[in-house]
Amino acid sequence: MKAHILLVEDNAIILGATRLVLSKENYRVTTATHVAEAVERARENPDLDLVITDYHLGGGGTGRQVITALREIRGPTFRAIVITGDTTSAVHAFDGDNYVRWLCKPMSSAQLLAVVRGFLPHPAGVADPNLVTP
Repeated sequence: MKAHILLVEDNAIILGATRLVLSKENYRVTTATHVAEAVERARENPDLDLVITDYHLGGGGTGRQVITALREIRGPTFRAIVITGDTTSAVHAFDGDNYVRWLCKPMSSAQLLAVVRGFLPHPAGVADPNLVTP
């Protein structure tokens, strides 16, 4: 089994489709539909490697809140991919953060998988070519 991904999406159809795409590539996928559930899943699954979250979640929650909460549990370098169709300045809160990637809707399965593959943490001792070092 490949990496363990937490997928946070409030739309059941998109959640199911995205989970299927990731599972077919042998990623272990745990799901949540809102911020509090994402935090609960992160506490239950200490082996998570990455979170993929929609930016606008039901109930007024955001992907930004998901990332902030998970980083309180997992540390400031916990990796996140944010999926959004929103281009307002609010979604750019993590611009310059080397541990966050953005994907714009609509996107293909191939685009999602390419970003996931290139962004997952590398095993100890293997340099990560995606990160910028000062």
